[in-house]
Amino acid sequence: MFHIHPGVVVLHLLMHGALVFLWENPLLLIGQIFFLLLWARQLKLLDPFPAILRYGWWISIAFLLVNPLMGQNGVTFLWKGPIIPVIGRMDLTLEELGYAVMAMLRLICLLLLSVMYQRGVDHDRFMLLFTKVAPKFVLTSLLAIRMVPFLSKELQRIQEINQLRGLRPAAQSIRAKLIYQMNVFRPLLLSAMEGSWQTAEALYARGFGSGPRSIYKQEHMNAQERVSLFLLLLFFTFIVAARVNGFGDFAFYPRVTWSDPLGDGLFLLILSVLWTLSAYGLTRRSEH
Repeated sequence: MFHIHPGVVVLHLLMHGALVFLWENPLLLIGQIFFLLLWARQLKLLDPFPAILRYGWWISIAFLLVNPLMGQNGVTFLWKGPIIPVIGRMDLTLEELGYAVMAMLRLICLLLLSVMYQRGVDHDRFMLLFTKVAPKFVLTSLLAIRMVPFLSKELQRIQEINQLRGLRPAAQSIRAKLIYQMNVFRPLLLSAMEGSWQTAEALYARGFGSGPRSIYKQEHMNAQERVSLFLLLLFFTFIVAARVNGFGDFAFYPRVTWSDPLGDGLFLLILSVLWTLSAYGLTRRSEH
C-alpha cells in the first residue's frame, strides 16, 4: 500500500494509462510493462496479478486469433484461406498479427495498472480529497461502495441458510428457478433496508446533515511528493515534445513500418530514467 498522498499516486497511474494509448510501438509498450512490473514488485503489489492475468490471457488469445482472421487489412500475407459469405476471405497477414500483439500488450499494461490502483491506493483517502468540493457526493459514493461487499456477504449467508433448511427450486424449469431466486431476493432486500436504516441512525447520531462540517481530514503533500509531481510534469512535457518530433512512430498498415528503431531505443532509455526518477520518491515513502 502506498503510504503517501493518494492524489500523487493516482496522477502517476493515470499518466501511464494515457501513455498506453499514446503510441502503437510494441517496443515502448514492452518497456512500459517491464518498468511497471519492477515498480509493482518493489512495492509488493504483484500478489493478485497472476490470477487476474489468467483471465486476461484468454481474452488476449481470443483477440489475437479473431482480429487477424477477420480483418481485411495488410499486404504481407502469411496465409490465405477460403472465402466465407458475408465475412469475406479468411486470411492472415503480418500487419494484422502485429496489431493484435500490440493490442494484447495494451491489455496487459492496463491490467497491471488496475491491479496497482486496487492494491496500492487507499480509496477512502482518495475520496476524502474531494470532501470540501462535494461532501454529499463523497459520502454517498463511499456508502454505495461499501454496500457491494455487504450485499455479497448477505446473499452468501441467505443461500447457506436455505441449504441448511433444505430449500431448493421445486423443479429444474426456468420458472421454478426464478421463483426460488425471488424468494432469496426478498430477505436480501429486507436485510439491505435494515442495514440502510442502521447506517442512517448512526449518521444522525454523529451529526451528519445538521450543517456543514467544521473539520475535514486534509491530505498535504510533502517536499518529496512535490518533486515527484514536478518530475511527472517534466516527463509529460518531454513525451509531448518527442511525439511532435516523431519519436516512437510505428505504422502497421498498409505495411509494417518502423521509422527509427535506434532512436526509439534511446527514447525508451530516457523514458526509463524519467519513470524511475518520478517514482523513486513514491517507492521510498511507501517502505515506511
